[in-house]
Amino acid sequence: MKTIVCSILFVLASVTACTQEPKDNSTLTSSKMKTINNVPFLIGHRNFVYVDRISLKPVNNQKYQSATPFTSTGFAVVVNEKNEYAVVDERGNIVLDFSTEEINLNVINGLTLYKKDIEYQKKMPIWKWDWNIMGSGIKKQQTYHKIKVGVLESQQVLLHEDVPYLEDNYYLNFMSVDENHVFWNGTLYEIKKKRLNKIENNIAEMLENKRFIKGSSETFAIYGLNQKKAIHDGLKGTDALSILFGKETIMLKEVNKERYEPEVPKLLVDRKTNDVYPFPQYEKVFPKEIKKATASQIDFIKKASLVYSITNSPYFLLGIFNYDHDVWAYDWLYIDTEGNVADSIDNYDFKVLDQVGNLVWPDRKMILPDQYIDKNWKFGKINYYTGMNDSYLIRVENEKQLRTVGLWNSGEKSWGIRPEYHDISVLDTEKQIYALQKEQDGLYMLFDNKSKKNIGSKAYKSINSDGLVSVKDRSGQTMYYYIDIYSGKEYKE
Repeated sequence: MKTIVCSILFVLASVTACTQEPKDNSTLTSSKMKTINNVPFLIGHRNFVYVDRISLKPVNNQKYQSATPFTSTGFAVVVNEKNEYAVVDERGNIVLDFSTEEINLNVINGLTLYKKDIEYQKKMPIWKWDWNIMGSGIKKQQTYHKIKVGVLESQQVLLHEDVPYLEDNYYLNFMSVDENHVFWNGTLYEIKKKRLNKIENNIAEMLENKRFIKGSSETFAIYGLNQKKAIHDGLKGTDALSILFGKETIMLKEVNKERYEPEVPKLLVDRKTNDVYPFPQYEKVFPKEIKKATASQIDFIKKASLVYSITNSPYFLLGIFNYDHDVWAYDWLYIDTEGNVADSIDNYDFKVLDQVGNLVWPDRKMILPDQYIDKNWKFGKINYYTGMNDSYLIRVENEKQLRTVGLWNSGEKSWGIRPEYHDISVLDTEKQIYALQKEQDGLYMLFDNKSKKNIGSKAYKSINSDGLVSVKDRSGQTMYYYIDIYSGKEYKE
């Protein structure tokens, strides 16, 4: 069994990543969401005001050079004529004052997180000067970022630091653990009175089912939420597996090797029991013995260089990187916790992605069997986004070397959107709203995949999921404004 790997630059040693699709968190936050009726409305070419989305009447007399839609908690980022940023609420009240610091917002568990960021030149001490031996001068300054992260509702500051721009890895990528807990930047927080209280630090990785990994480069331990005692401790990283088959010991060396060493190894071994727990959830032990297998299966296992645990199943995934006829590909095999080997398994809600987010497993033939394709087709990368269920974006090249993309539904065994488009942009997976670009450098049209109809009659240079679109005006200048991606209604004069 073989699959086309999604990027021609993909190399096994550097870029496999594995993800279990996260569960829908809407039940955790729906009770805290607000119905937002105000939207940014473009007046002329430069100014935005907020209006009621139905009547289009202004809600106040405030104008901005730029404005964003409101978050589900009722906040928006605005920019004035001085290119200063601020946060306002639905009434137009300023929540964070105008400043030259760029502001971004994110909502998690009903709380609004903000990040303020500004780049500046910092004078360095003499021992940190950049001496140019080619005689072009001495650089006495370095580029730094001043970063502030906090909670809008309580004005709590979580982080306030100056960092070199090359070391700026602070993002608003908060993760919901449950209704009362969130994870960010190696720390587990409990929500109390709209504040985030630290309860665990130095977490290397958050896992499913409220579990997390703590440790260093030497040893690791797996904990459960609100559990002082580790579920597993004394774990050590390894890149080797030992499997017994009859009287033969099969040694797999350099398994899951990557170009850059991950913070948590892909295989963790319990030094007391020699049990091996594979990535991504480290939730079950890889079998120490193969009970039954064919000679060809044993030969495959001896060559395996990728071993992942398929979450919420009894199986592990084994892969061999295979280059054949100018195609970067994998061969696959499976083994369960009891040591039974299988050539194929049932479908599971589990995805293996490469480093740039293209789908590696399940492979093309699992998703789109050969009987449903044109014999002259070749395939490129496959993309999948959380919430797409059985749908996948698949790139196709026909006999004329024309490359297009379509939306394939593996459950219905049919094209939701035929591969007749240069690009398909995903705007809303739940409501199946897409933006379709027919030709390269062409315009995008809104498309409702449920009704199989275009939305509205306008086409745009670009369409974002928040409704921000761009068009060229009569003078050739690019103009930005917002639309309702579900109806096509435009919010401009």
